[in-house]
Amino acid sequence: MIGPILKRWRAERGMSQLDLALAADVSARHVSFLETGRSRPSPDMVLRLVEALGLPLRERNAVLIAAGYMPRFGESRWDSTELCELRRAARLILTTHDPYPAFVLDGLFTILDANTSATALMDAAGAVPGANLVDPVFQPGPIRQMIVNWDAVANYFLHRLREGARLHGSNAPVAQKLRQALAAPGAGGLVPAAPGVTPSVLLKVILNSGDGERAWFTTLTSFGAPLDALAEEIIIEQFHPAE
Repeated sequence: MIGPILKRWRAERGMSQLDLALAADVSARHVSFLETGRSRPSPDMVLRLVEALGLPLRERNAVLIAAGYMPRFGESRWDSTELCELRRAARLILTTHDPYPAFVLDGLFTILDANTSATALMDAAGAVPGANLVDPVFQPGPIRQMIVNWDAVANYFLHRLREGARLHGSNAPVAQKLRQALAAPGAGGLVPAAPGVTPSVLLKVILNSGDGERAWFTTLTSFGAPLDALAEEIIIEQFHPAE
């Protein structure tokens, strides 16, 4: 039944029936009928509604299935044939970024691929492709100890996790990963820094691996116009020397 799902997503987005109706260019009466089960939407109507709700592709597929229709977007695995060209493009970015670290991450911060420099950086914590970057950053261990400005970096991670939970919903895996991060020692009491308290325009990640401190800033690369749920979620994070 699409009705309860539609209502839940509308509540997640803080929208009234009228808000959703205006965004989807339908009547509020029709939205009400859909939520109560008095009307069944067409596939095109479902797509209009999920677009108005700003749902990611994975959640759009789930709503289509709940309405009794086939999903419209792929949900491929990273190692699938469908993502062969995407993997090749990501690997090119990683390779050309050496000798500086670069990772390919999914929406949960799972490491899908990493260049030589990034792999060497994470080896101490065993965070190799397939591991999750949130865990060694938040849990006590070599990587967390290496981050000199851990409070600021952890706050940034939490911001990205909160944004993921907002997009994908409070029941999504990214919301669970957010709760795990907040349960880590020292994370629950973090307070985001107020704007303007630092002259820097970018958050620096300051690392000390035992041979002195090094400061980095990062850039994020995503793939344009994705038609696959994983392709939409993938981020390539590249570290650049800040000094």
